[in-house]
Amino acid sequence: MQFSWSRWGILIVPILVLGFGLKTQHAIGVSLLMMTFTTISAAIAYARQRKINYKVGVLLDVFDVPGAVLGAFITTLLSSNILASLFGCLLMIISIRILKTKNEKGGEIECGDFILSRRTICLCLLASFVSGFVAGLFGAGGGTVDMIVMVLVLGMSPYIAAGTSEFGMALTNTAALIPHIFLGNVALQWAAPVTIGAVIGAQLGPAISRRIKVTTLRRILGLVLFVVGIRMLATLYIGV
Repeated sequence: MQFSWSRWGILIVPILVLGFGLKTQHAIGVSLLMMTFTTISAAIAYARQRKINYKVGVLLDVFDVPGAVLGAFITTLLSSNILASLFGCLLMIISIRILKTKNEKGGEIECGDFILSRRTICLCLLASFVSGFVAGLFGAGGGTVDMIVMVLVLGMSPYIAAGTSEFGMALTNTAALIPHIFLGNVALQWAAPVTIGAVIGAQLGPAISRRIKVTTLRRILGLVLFVVGIRMLATLYIGV
C-alpha cells in the first residue's frame, strides 16, 4: 500500500499522552488540528500532480460529518483511560495492517478510469461514515480506512489512492475538528507548536524518503505503531 507521511501523525496522540501527560481527549483535539493542516497541504500537492480521483474522494466524505460528530460525542462519554486503551488497540491494528500489506500492489485504476457502480457507491458511503467516526473518536486513523477500501476493495492504483485519501482526509479532519473545538478539546498552547513541527516535518519527510526505501519506511512505521500501542496499554494497566 502506498506510503503516506501523514500516517505518522497518528503518533501525536500517544506522544502527548505518554510523554507530556495530556488528557486523551485534549491530545485528540490537538492531533486533529495538526492533521487538518498537514492533509490540506498534502492534498494541494497531490492535486498539482493530478493524483486525486475527486469522484471517489467526495463519495468517501458524504457521511464524514455525522460520523465525525458521533465519534467526537463519544469521547465525552468515555474516561481518558478507556479512550487511551482503545487508541492503543487502534495503533496495533493499523500497524499489523501496514506490515501485512507491505507487498500488496492494489489495482491499476487511474483518475479517469473509475466507473461508479451501485456497489462502489455503497462501499464508499459506508467507508465515509466509518472514517469520519474513527477520525472523530481518535483524532487520526480515518485515512487508513479509506486506503484499504480504495486499494484492496475498489482496485485503485496506490498512487491515486494516496492522493485521494489525502484529499478526503483533509475534509474529514476538518469535519472532525469542529466538534472538538466546541467541546474545548483543542489546547492552542499545544496545538501551535505541534502544528508548526508537523509542517517542518512534512518538508523533511520527502527528502528522507528519497534516501530510504519505501518498504523500509513502512516497516519502521508499522513496528513503531505496534510498540507504542503496547506501551499505551502497559502504561495504563500495569504502570510500566
